[in-house]
Amino acid sequence: MKNHFQSSIHYGGYIYGFDNAILKCISAHTGKEGWKQSGFGKGSLILADGHLIVLSERGRLTLVEATPNEYREKGTIQVLQGKCWTMPALADGKLYLRNQKEMVCLDIAENRPSFKPQMFDGFA
Repeated sequence: MKNHFQSSIHYGGYIYGFDNAILKCISAHTGKEGWKQSGFGKGSLILADGHLIVLSERGRLTLVEATPNEYREKGTIQVLQGKCWTMPALADGKLYLRNQKEMVCLDIAENRPSFKPQMFDGFA
């Protein structure tokens, strides 16, 4: 894996991460590629509850099942514009994402009644 912005994730004997601009899953034991998916640019990702939360280089957020057999996308949404080179952060059911000019907080907890994004503007 040729990571640019963060290290890969080891989960269940497999490594998930970006090899240049290709999201990949490879076996940690054999090095054999399980799957690969393009279209994210040099994105970033975290693991939560058996899923990859992937933020593309251009602000598209995608939920992917962390399975070695095939790429299984669960959903995607455009949340930011411009360069997004920092990895997502998850705390207390809230997902924090940012680009070079703004930050967004998504309430993704299952027990909360509605999705309410909050924007934070003008930070350095």
